[in-house]
Amino acid sequence: MSAQLLDHVTISWPYLLLAVAMLWFPRQWLRNGARVLKKRRRPDGALERLAGMGARDPDDKSVQPGKEFANFRNYVDLFRALAGGYSLTQFAFAARDGDAELAVFLVQAAILLVAVLSQTIRLGERLSFFAPIFFLVGLSVGASGHYAGLLAFILVLAINPIIPNPRLFLTAYGLLLLAFGYFLDADMKLLGVNAALILLPPLLSLLAKRPLVIFTRKAKSATPS
Repeated sequence: MSAQLLDHVTISWPYLLLAVAMLWFPRQWLRNGARVLKKRRRPDGALERLAGMGARDPDDKSVQPGKEFANFRNYVDLFRALAGGYSLTQFAFAARDGDAELAVFLVQAAILLVAVLSQTIRLGERLSFFAPIFFLVGLSVGASGHYAGLLAFILVLAINPIIPNPRLFLTAYGLLLLAFGYFLDADMKLLGVNAALILLPPLLSLLAKRPLVIFTRKAKSATPS
C-alpha cells in the first residue's frame, strides 16, 4: 500500500501478526509437536487419508467423516483457521474510504491465498497436493459468512455418500458456500475469495495432473483421489 493509502488505513499489528501466524503455520509442523509429546498410537497412525483407508470396499475413496472427526489435528486446523480468518477480516485492519477498503481487501485476499497454498502444496521428492478440508471450513466460517460456511459443510456431509473423492468434496463445498452465502447476505467479496480458495486445491491438482490426497505420515503413502 502507498503512503497515502496508509494514512487512511489503521493496522492492528497484534491481530494481524496473530492471524498470519495461525494461517501460515504449515500442517506438517504439527508432527514436530507430536514427537515432543509422543504417546502410544494404533498401528494405522493419527493421520489417515479421507480417500478410502480402512473402508469396507478397498475401491471406496470417499470421505469418511467418522475417521476424520476423530483426528485431533483436524480440530487444530479448524480452529486456527477460524480464529486466524476472523482476526484478519474483523480486527486487523480499519479503512476510512473506498480506496483504502479495496487495498485492505486485496491484502487480506493475498494473505488468505498464501495460507491455502501453504496448506495444500508439498514440495518433497515430487510435487504433492493435499486437501485441507478442515482448514478450509474454519477459514470459511471465520473469514466470511459464518452461518454460510457451517451450513454448507453440514449439507456436503449429508450428500457425502454420493461424492466419490476429496476433490469433488471440496468442489461441492465451495459451490454450496456461494449459494448459502448469497441467500444469507454474506459479504460477497470475502465470500467469493473463500469459495475460490476452496476450489483452488482441486483445480491445481487437476491442472498438474496430480492426485489430491489427504494428510498422511508420509506423502508417498497417500493414494490418488
